[in-house]
Amino acid sequence: MGKWVLLDGRPAQGKRRGMGVYVTRLVESLAKLPDAPAIKVALDKNAGADPWAPELAVERLWDGAANAPRWEQSVLPALAEKNGAALVHHTANTAAWKSRVPCVVTVHDAIFLRSLFSISDRWYPRQVAAYLYYRFGVGRGARRARLVLTDSNYSREELIRKLNLDPVRVRAIHLAEPFEAAALPENELDEVLGGLGVRRPYVLGLGAIDRRKNTANLVRAYARLPRSAAPQLVLAGFEKLKYSEVPQIIREWNLETRVKIFGYLEERQLAALFQGAAVFAYPSLEEGFGLPLLQAFLHGIPVITTRNGSLAEVAGEGARFVDPLDLRAMSREMMTLLTDTTESHRLALAGYMQAKKFSWENTARQTADAYRQAWGDLPGEGKR
Repeated sequence: MGKWVLLDGRPAQGKRRGMGVYVTRLVESLAKLPDAPAIKVALDKNAGADPWAPELAVERLWDGAANAPRWEQSVLPALAEKNGAALVHHTANTAAWKSRVPCVVTVHDAIFLRSLFSISDRWYPRQVAAYLYYRFGVGRGARRARLVLTDSNYSREELIRKLNLDPVRVRAIHLAEPFEAAALPENELDEVLGGLGVRRPYVLGLGAIDRRKNTANLVRAYARLPRSAAPQLVLAGFEKLKYSEVPQIIREWNLETRVKIFGYLEERQLAALFQGAAVFAYPSLEEGFGLPLLQAFLHGIPVITTRNGSLAEVAGEGARFVDPLDLRAMSREMMTLLTDTTESHRLALAGYMQAKKFSWENTARQTADAYRQAWGDLPGEGKR
């Protein structure tokens, strides 16, 4: 088989969030490239089922770990060495601090370097432990890796500056749309939305206890809309709600019957929420990429977002931008897109055209080039 890469597939197991989407789509796209380096995928028997269809022609190597740090620091390097991998691709921010097998690591953003006090309104032990692991471990792994991959030019500059990395060793590789599923027919869409108790029209947001998602200000801005004209506000993906101030804000503004909150949703349900939305509001304070923007763009949904982090880089001319702390402006933009059909259609078309600039094929090709460079087969850093 020659040289091959062991790619960490654990983030794609179980509940699939941003990093899981990245790993899932990257593996599928690498498998389709005729000239890509050979890969095998490492999976954790304790983390969930195989996330790929059986017909995907990529060998899976199974082992087990109690948690992500043990998997990344011990089990994965041992699995690579035992099976003769030439390179390990760590896909979830942290590379092994000690390993006989060289590696590349995808560090999705530099958000882990923020203060713990900025994360959420209330902390819980597992959250604090994860923060400490990433806060002190990501830089150590990145400095050991032959190459560091990241999701945007914004994140690349942040990582170089904050971790004092050699710019030659850090590559920005854009991602693409999260879900591959085709749009649902109207009757099926109504069935899925009805099953969720969602009525159209509605404004869609993505909730989170992480303060950088700015969910509290989104709710406050929504509350300023005239009740006679305001549709429902739907917040998806909002887990561990008890650690957030958002429920209190909803009660204070008497929004209990107007705001619908969901925790983790399956991809078909989440895709349906995007497809049926009148507006997608994503007023984040910081992002390393912004996958949800592309999902909304591809469904032809007008988007409100901010210029913070990588969001302007991803959104291009496809969104209307607001100051994430200006509630009046955020409310005004929502009202405009809910009532001005011409502007809503113009923006939806601009967003769709912007999303077409990103593809998983390009992501896979650039990642394959990174593997070759880490082996020393391309001009660049080569072996160290």
